[in-house]
Amino acid sequence: MKVMIVGDEATTRAMLEPTLKKWGYEVAGAAGGEQALEALRTDSRPVIVLLDLVAPGPQSHDICARLKKEKNLNKAYVILLSPENCADESIRGLEAGADDHVAKPVDPAMLRSRLAVARRILECQHTLDTLTRELQAKNQELTRLGSLDGLTGIDSRARFDARLGEEWRRALRDETPLSLIILDLDFFKAYNETYGHQAGDECLKKIALTISATIARAGDLAARHGGEEFAVLLPNTDSLGALVVAEAIRVAVATLGIEHKASSIHRCLTVSAGTATIVPDELTTPAALVAKADQALYHAKQAGRNIVRQL
Repeated sequence: MKVMIVGDEATTRAMLEPTLKKWGYEVAGAAGGEQALEALRTDSRPVIVLLDLVAPGPQSHDICARLKKEKNLNKAYVILLSPENCADESIRGLEAGADDHVAKPVDPAMLRSRLAVARRILECQHTLDTLTRELQAKNQELTRLGSLDGLTGIDSRARFDARLGEEWRRALRDETPLSLIILDLDFFKAYNETYGHQAGDECLKKIALTISATIARAGDLAARHGGEEFAVLLPNTDSLGALVVAEAIRVAVATLGIEHKASSIHRCLTVSAGTATIVPDELTTPAALVAKADQALYHAKQAGRNIVRQL
């Protein structure tokens, strides 16, 4: 643990430094408050500051306040070294953020006990800070993973549902169209039965990548909607724009030429797509948009698959 002695009284520093080193502390010194603050800004480790109330520069309570206020300085535990005639200054320092005080002349036994308390507090705080950072990192990772589909790596159904709500509210406010494409792989159950589920998973990954590569705008969202079904959300896009995007995806998937001998029609893997567009109002809900796109997809399946239908 590092201890910084702040003050230019040679007698105090000469007495404390060898004693602190004997107790196993790393010792640093600063002639005044500004020098101490500057040194602490370059060292993020926990440190115990022994602040002599007669240190030159800013008054002790100003230094304490700045130590607690600046984010990269608040790892310091401040112990005031206060002569008997500086009680008022000690109180101001404690009120400004100092953690403890020791009377001068310093009683070594008292100082050692105060330092032990400071060390325990700083070590506990350091451990807590470390665990907090690790927890935050894990939470961020869980949030990220929760927003992505575990197999395909594109947005998950949960992320789609959240974005649909967000974009619906934005379109309602701005009176702009919101379009949705729902795509389904044709005869995919037969594909899995013919080639195996591992091949089916690889196929889903390729389709997801193709869909993501086909949509052009940063604000558009491609998500796995469930099973072999995908959804593409197109904010501020009219029905013609949605139809163009859906057709581009259909063609891109067919162009992959993924063999599908069990397909009774096309002999390669294809997708059917349904599109829907709504300008939201107070009488409609996001569920209405999904229902329309689902109905359009049903019509595409009924019409022979590998086709886009729109409602």
